[in-house]
Amino acid sequence: MSETVEKKPLIVPPVYLLLFILGQVAIDRFWPLAQLFDGSIRYAGLILLALGLFFAGWGARAFARADTAIRPMEESTTLVTHGLYRYTRNPMYLGMILVLMGDCLLLGSLSPWLPIPAFILLIRQLFIIPEEAMMERIFGEQYRSYRSGVRRWI
Repeated sequence: MSETVEKKPLIVPPVYLLLFILGQVAIDRFWPLAQLFDGSIRYAGLILLALGLFFAGWGARAFARADTAIRPMEESTTLVTHGLYRYTRNPMYLGMILVLMGDCLLLGSLSPWLPIPAFILLIRQLFIIPEEAMMERIFGEQYRSYRSGVRRWI
């Protein structure tokens, strides 16, 4: 079983994702800036949503198959480097960003795009940077080698 390295965050990334989706809908409803997409092009957002869910789900399944911790700040027992992890160190977080982008297309206006940079910064600061430090501490040179060959995002 995994052991806790630091205090587990009270709010996990999927909750932040849900809060940001709700924020996107609210900002689109109450402060809709220029309409960027109209008609059927907006439904292309469903493709991004599906792709985002695939990335997040695949990443989570890869962790489950490796029998390593998926919850942030729980100590990993295995360095997962196969599948999508050959191309991005964070397919689950990348999937969440794709979900937010899909939501933007579905909503159609400019305003839902505004929270996305804040989501990226929040996830980076609260989760990615501490997780990377933990992975380097646990796996040492193996992780440093992986990190040097695979980008954080894409």
